[in-house]
Amino acid sequence: MKTRTVLFLAILASVLFFPLRPFESVGFLPNARAALTVPNPSITLQANFAGWNSSQPSGTNPTISSAFLFPGQNLTSTAYAVDGATHTLAFYQPGTTPSQVSLSNTCGPGNLCLARVNIDFSGAPSTLKIAFPSAQAFELYCEFHPQSMHSQVFVYRSPDLNGDHKVNIIDLVGVAIAFGSTPTSSNWNPNADLNRDNSVSIIDLVIVSVNFGRTV
Repeated sequence: MKTRTVLFLAILASVLFFPLRPFESVGFLPNARAALTVPNPSITLQANFAGWNSSQPSGTNPTISSAFLFPGQNLTSTAYAVDGATHTLAFYQPGTTPSQVSLSNTCGPGNLCLARVNIDFSGAPSTLKIAFPSAQAFELYCEFHPQSMHSQVFVYRSPDLNGDHKVNIIDLVGVAIAFGSTPTSSNWNPNADLNRDNSVSIIDLVIVSVNFGRTV
């Protein structure tokens, strides 16, 4: 009976959220403190030695998060200087500390620095596109000011639970079966815990629902 109820909620969620997908913001999700467009996430950041977006409503050094940001999905980042200083926008591996951040680091897949783009002091915008390799919290630094300019990018698990490159009813059912579970539960499925909070909840259903029908 419980599984039927949850499955009904999953289908209802897909009906409610999927039609709104091209227009919907993702501010209702936890940690979504920086506005991202959908379905291809993008973010605009103001580079200031006091912090990323220090004067914006999103708050200084916001956590970047979106239901549309998962492994293999590109994030397009645009940044421009507002303090007349030179900056970089650089993505680093999870857990990288400010003391490990340096312009001398070579950026590339598998390296400590994954990718970087220089930000000119003139205020001209710079753009960087990157697809993250795994569902973790990656570090975003300015390599000139790593102590004060440090944000994180929260990458969700893929809504394609069964790995067939389509987000469909099978994936919704997968979340429904694991609904309410934690790592000690008999019906626990880590792939269904898309927001990685060790609990399969309505948030995970919503993440699958807003991506419903996509090829990933």
